[in-house]
Amino acid sequence: MEQIRSCLELLAGMRLIDLSHTLEEEMPVYPTHSRYFHTKWDSFDTGSPALVGQLLINEHCGTHVDATGHFLQEGHPEHRYMAETPLSNCMGRAVTLDFAHYTDQDLVSVDELCEWEQANGPIEPGDIVLFRFGWDRHYAPRNVDRSYTASWPGISGEAAEYLVSRKIKAVGCDTLAIDGSGSSGNPAHYSLLGSGINIFENLKGLDRTLGESFFIGLPLKIKGGSGSPVRAVAFVPGR
Repeated sequence: MEQIRSCLELLAGMRLIDLSHTLEEEMPVYPTHSRYFHTKWDSFDTGSPALVGQLLINEHCGTHVDATGHFLQEGHPEHRYMAETPLSNCMGRAVTLDFAHYTDQDLVSVDELCEWEQANGPIEPGDIVLFRFGWDRHYAPRNVDRSYTASWPGISGEAAEYLVSRKIKAVGCDTLAIDGSGSSGNPAHYSLLGSGINIFENLKGLDRTLGESFFIGLPLKIKGGSGSPVRAVAFVPGR
């Protein structure tokens, strides 16, 4: 009980930051993925005592996490579907790196990761590394603006391999994908997922988590799932 009280006191002194985009029709989606639909199934207008809606949603719509099975076939030692993904991979100490000065063709390099560590301290085993590109400023309904899905920055395959060597457990970004639109062959996806490192994409508000935070992004327990929408949040110091 004492540990619970200490935890509650600690959380009471922190701010909760919502890092998730709202699920809505016409939301931006990856060009090859199905779109999101929300249909009224029953309502007070039809004589129902309750309002009920039906969702049609791609596993990788909106703010979501990639299971390693998204890119790895069964038989690979790191292959896991969403329901098999350890929840411990979806929460923990996070560090947010700021690359908001990037253009849509830029990729984070190993040298830039090392420079960040020299200035801020080492990326530690078990960390969740979040990349702020500020790309959430382009996030808009498809019928308003499609620049968010036209092109975006990301991290290089070499940078992904460096993060693998640091033994992190997850990465995240505020872009459509961790591999930039100008990258060929999805090297970051293969390096990270191939090492059991889950990927959170389409985050927002990472300008409020710069430095260190406590990240939580719990997925739906989808049997055979290649990914899942999440409600991603972060706890940061201060109220």
